[in-house]
Amino acid sequence: MILSGRWVVPVSSPVLEKAAIVVEGSQIVDSGPAQTIRERYPHHPVRDFPDSVLLPGLVNAHSHLELTVLRGYLEGLDFWTWIQALTRAKYEFLSREDLLHSALLGAVEAIHAGITTVGDPMDIGVCLEAVLMAGLRGVLYQEVFSPKPEEADRALESLQTKLQELEVRAGHWPEWQGRVRLGVSPHSPYTVSGPLFRNVCAFAKSKNLPICIHLAESEPEIQLLQDGTGPIQDSYRKRGIVWDPPCCTPVEYLRQLGILGPSTLLVHCIRLVPSDYAILREHGVSVAHCPKSNWRLGHGFMNLKEMWRHGIRLGLGSDSVASSNAMDLFEEMRFALANPTFFDKSLSDAPRRPSAADALRLATLGGAEALGLSEGIGSLDAGKQADVIAVDLSKPHLLPVFSPVDTLVYSARASDVHFVMVAGEVLLDEGRISTISISPLYSQIQRVREKLVNAHSQS
Repeated sequence: MILSGRWVVPVSSPVLEKAAIVVEGSQIVDSGPAQTIRERYPHHPVRDFPDSVLLPGLVNAHSHLELTVLRGYLEGLDFWTWIQALTRAKYEFLSREDLLHSALLGAVEAIHAGITTVGDPMDIGVCLEAVLMAGLRGVLYQEVFSPKPEEADRALESLQTKLQELEVRAGHWPEWQGRVRLGVSPHSPYTVSGPLFRNVCAFAKSKNLPICIHLAESEPEIQLLQDGTGPIQDSYRKRGIVWDPPCCTPVEYLRQLGILGPSTLLVHCIRLVPSDYAILREHGVSVAHCPKSNWRLGHGFMNLKEMWRHGIRLGLGSDSVASSNAMDLFEEMRFALANPTFFDKSLSDAPRRPSAADALRLATLGGAEALGLSEGIGSLDAGKQADVIAVDLSKPHLLPVFSPVDTLVYSARASDVHFVMVAGEVLLDEGRISTISISPLYSQIQRVREKLVNAHSQS
C-alpha cells in the first residue's frame, strides 16, 4: 500500500512535501516524492490524503489506561488525598470487569488521539487485553506495591505469579509478541520498601524486563525521604510501618539501592537537585515527562532545560486522565514547550528554547527511545514498523499552513487525527475504529459511572 499525503513528517529527517510512504505487511519499505513512489510501485494500491500530514504514530510514554473511568472523579483534592481516594475507588468500588472497560475506553481514546504506543503501568492487568483488543503497541509494566520490608519476598512472589498469568493470557493473541512487551513497575519510593526494590531489580535483570518507577513527583515524597515527615509518614505510623529515612533525594535513594540503569524509566522527576541530573545521565536512565498532569496536581514543572542539557532520554506522557483529564499528546506538547525553566536566564550554557520540532520528537521518537523501542518505531524510516497516522490540516483552526510541524504542535488537536495504522493494520479510518465495538463499551462506561456516583454518595 502507498500512503500519500500533502506532507510527510518522518521526524528523523526533513519534512517532505507532496510525498508518500510505502507499506508492505507490517513495515515501511520506502518513502519519497509521491510521483516517484507511484512510478516505482505501480501495482501498489494508493490511499491519498491530499489535505493531511502523515507522521509516525504518537508514543505515550506514560499512561494509566485502567484509570480512564476516573476522569473528573477526583477533582479539587490535594495530592495525598487524591492518591488515597483513587486507591479506594479502584479497590473498593470497581470490579475487574469495570477496570477492563475503563482500560478499553482509554485504548479507544488513544487511537482517536493518534497514539499508537503506550507505556502503561498496570495494577489489575486488564490493560493487556485492552491493548491487544484495540490493536495498539505497548510496554506494559506490572505494578508491585508494599512499603513493609517484611513483605518483600511475598510481594516478589506475587509479582512473578502475575507476570506468568499475563504471559499465559497473552498467548491467546498470536500477535502479542510483536506488539506488547511486559515489564515491571515497583510503583514508587513511598509504596515500595528498599528490600522489595532490590528484589524486583534483581528479578528484572534476570529476565531482561524493563522497569518503570514514579519518582520525585511530590513534596510529601521528598519529606518522607529527606527527614521522615509529612502526610505519607503519618500514614506509615497509622499502619505500623517503620521507616528509616535515607536523608537524600529520591534519585540518590534509587542509586544507592542499585535500581538505576538503561532499562529504567522514571516518571515525573520534578523535584530534583543539580547532582541528580548527573546521576541520571551516568546510569543511562530514561524519563517520562507528564507536564499537564504535573500542573493539574499542583506538583510544579520538570526542569526540562536541565534534562536536555544533560542529554537524558525523554519521552512525553499523559499520565492517567484521572489527573490530566485528556489523553491528548498535542496538548502535552504545548504544555512541554511552556516549561518555565526555559525562561530562566541564570544558566549561560543552557540550550536554546525548544522548537516545535523538539516537542514533536518528544511525542514520537523520543518516547520510542524512552521505552526502548526506537529500533522499530518512532520515525517513518524504511525497515521500521508501519505505525502511521494522518492529521487533517484543512480545518479552520489550522489554516493557513506555512509549516506542518509548527501547525501540528501549536494548533492541532487530538480530534484532527483521522487515520491510524499500527504494524500495517488500519485501526481508525475517518472516525471509525475497526477493532472495538464502541456502543456497547459506552453503555458499560455509563454503568460504571453510576456505580461510582452511588458509591460516592454513600461514603
